[in-house]
Amino acid sequence: MKVIYPALVEQAIEELAAGQNVTLDYKAQVYQALIKDKIIDEFGLPTEYALKQGYVESITEKPDLEWDEFLSIYPIFEKCERAEFERINGFWEVTVDLQRKLMSNTFQAKLTNIEKAQIQEFLLGRQEAI
Repeated sequence: MKVIYPALVEQAIEELAAGQNVTLDYKAQVYQALIKDKIIDEFGLPTEYALKQGYVESITEKPDLEWDEFLSIYPIFEKCERAEFERINGFWEVTVDLQRKLMSNTFQAKLTNIEKAQIQEFLLGRQEAI
């Protein structure tokens, strides 16, 4: 069974491991430590404590962002063609083809954990097109 950890856990692992191979046990330990230290809740969301202390920055995708503002939230998309995005109801959305590419094992294998977390965060709450 493949465990998918929340974006904040993946970011913490990438920072802590600094390019080293990471075991599933290590990921589980980081996840538990972040919960114990009240950085995240059991769902991987930042706690009020973490936000107030500045450990986690809350970034909210607002409607009608300019392209550069959108890229500041999701820098992973600098690797993609601008033509693969369209602003719909004030939010930048991806084409079905790009969504498939982003979720493919081949594409994911080339990404850092932080980049994977950005894609996960972007797709969270959006309707799956596939």
